[in-house]
Amino acid sequence: MQGTKVTVGPPFFNQVNIPLGLALLGLTGIGPLIAWRRASLPNLQRQFAVPVTVGVFTGLVLLVAGIRDFYALMAMALGGFVMGTVVQEFARGTGARHRQYGEGYALALGRLLARNRRRYGGYIVHTGIVILFVAFAGMTFKTETEATLKPGESASIRSPYGWTYRLTHLGISQYDALNRQVTAATLDVTRDGTPLGVLTTEKRQHVDALGRPTFQPSTEVGIRSDLREDLYVVLGGVVNGTEQAVFRFTINPLVWWVWYGGM
Repeated sequence: MQGTKVTVGPPFFNQVNIPLGLALLGLTGIGPLIAWRRASLPNLQRQFAVPVTVGVFTGLVLLVAGIRDFYALMAMALGGFVMGTVVQEFARGTGARHRQYGEGYALALGRLLARNRRRYGGYIVHTGIVILFVAFAGMTFKTETEATLKPGESASIRSPYGWTYRLTHLGISQYDALNRQVTAATLDVTRDGTPLGVLTTEKRQHVDALGRPTFQPSTEVGIRSDLREDLYVVLGGVVNGTEQAVFRFTINPLVWWVWYGGM
């Protein structure tokens, strides 16, 4: 308003958006529990008993397990609360059909979903939101290290799950490809002594027809991914034209679950 330019970065957005996101996650679990025009105290106590118990139990288990990050604890505890709500709604609906029509539980659940697609489809969406938030909370446990290695030298990085990855520099190769010059580093990867294969990370300099650089160099990341975590290997650069190289190693937990939750 006064012509002053203000720039905000990630810390500002984290400070504002994380509490808002947690509040929305909590409302995701609260909304289905408040019956229209029947929000009496006894009814609310009955509706909230199981989800709140699940949420508190989830938080306590994680606290005992050593998790101390406040936002991660809140996200996972609220995730437990929302899942308690979802499971309770499915269980009550299935039980009601079982008692009313004498259907088996599997048949009752199938017909419940078929005849109330909008309502129970919404609960499935809530489950996806919980998975997303838990995956985001997993990013809190990201670990990262840098190392300068000669061929044959190794560096280690410890996973949040307690495993130790050992990465051994195998060497540098340089070659020309279509419209680019490539410097590639290859590393052998083991986890607690178990071989996991080889990862390659590259620096690419794109060039024109005369071999002149056209853009800033780009980096191709070496990735080993599974359901629990992703290991990233990044070539920072080569030291003075030798095969000694600077690497950054990063472990990001639960990355796959971001995609699963979004699906």
